[in-house]
Amino acid sequence: MSEEIREEFYAVFRKYGAMMAAQPYPVGEEARLLLDTWDGVYGTLKGADLGNLKESDVVKMANGHFSSSRTGMRARVISQTPYCQRCLREGVSFRAVVDDMAQIIGPQVFIVDMTGSKNAATLQMARAIQHATGCFVQDRVRDGQPAGYTLTVGRNLYEAVVAMTVLEKAAEIALKASVIGGGKPLSKIEARIMRQNYKNKYSTVENEVKSEEEVNGVEDDMPDGEDTVSKMDFADRESELRQMLVDFGNKMVACGLVQGTWGNLSVRLDEKYMLTTPSGLDYTRLHAEDMVKVEISSMKYEGDLKPTSEKSLHAAVYQHRPEIGAVIHTHAKYCCIFAAANQDMPIEDREAQKVFGTSVKLAGYGIPGSRKLAKNTAAALGDNFGCVMANHGMLACGSNLETAFANCQMLEQCAETYINRRFK
Repeated sequence: MSEEIREEFYAVFRKYGAMMAAQPYPVGEEARLLLDTWDGVYGTLKGADLGNLKESDVVKMANGHFSSSRTGMRARVISQTPYCQRCLREGVSFRAVVDDMAQIIGPQVFIVDMTGSKNAATLQMARAIQHATGCFVQDRVRDGQPAGYTLTVGRNLYEAVVAMTVLEKAAEIALKASVIGGGKPLSKIEARIMRQNYKNKYSTVENEVKSEEEVNGVEDDMPDGEDTVSKMDFADRESELRQMLVDFGNKMVACGLVQGTWGNLSVRLDEKYMLTTPSGLDYTRLHAEDMVKVEISSMKYEGDLKPTSEKSLHAAVYQHRPEIGAVIHTHAKYCCIFAAANQDMPIEDREAQKVFGTSVKLAGYGIPGSRKLAKNTAAALGDNFGCVMANHGMLACGSNLETAFANCQMLEQCAETYINRRFK
């Protein structure tokens, strides 16, 4: 293997090691990244500083390949994130209670016991990852309690790391939803269909980019040369709104309101059109010219990139509320606890009550991207500036993007305060 290719592999591990280290929680002393390549399996050493990987921290593990690579799952992440560890210690396995877990992880998370029979453990592991991209693995007992790690898999390291973040969020939701009656699981059939649809459609664009990256090395995500939007013939206001969507998308990532490509934003361009974020692309690689112009009444769009799959949700708000200029939909963690429990969200903060009243309503469940979801959400929103979406997420809106983003943050803070005051 040439030193040039070795450096390219190292660059990929360094990028996703930094992505893991950037999480707002510890990923564990045993956290590792593993990738099945054409030249064998490479991985980071146990105990390596993932946020500052050295070349010597990335080594060839084996000449063979993962058995799961036959299904395209070439990447593995081992982690020990806080709420996943708590689920492992307390023996809590759980079904998907929010759509993002169903699509990224699968219908259910299992605990694999590696402390007993090797044959039994092998069968458990096969079952655990047959329809899911993550599981809890018990490989020891510490202080009388089960101990071990979380395993997440993906077609590339990006997917495996995102799966880790979604599974940690799902574990926290599963535990904390108990204070408001517990999560209401999605049906296993629905969850399996959503998982398959996600693999086949929604993640295709980003998967192609990330997998190519792992073969040819990491490329700079920034555009070359002059600002790309200056090459496009946009009116001044449209150019400004396109760039604002990029900027606020990155703010959502920085504030922890989204994971991976989840969530979407839009602004009203005029009475006829809205601008939305595109479908299935990482916010960190978006530019102003990538925003999609969509006709509000017909859903027809311009350009090669598809608009967010939730375009009808945004359009429904604009059609029902002519004073609304921007809509933000996220799967923010604490709002998702109310979504998982299928409950309205009380608003206890007095300043927030000036915006939302004493509660925001729960929108009835609808399949992601469906007209039913759009209709239910618009009805639950009513004349308010936010609502919770059953087993899905939340929506916030305002007269402009700044206000919609502030309302989004305010709702998530209200949800966090309410839950954490009651959770022990």
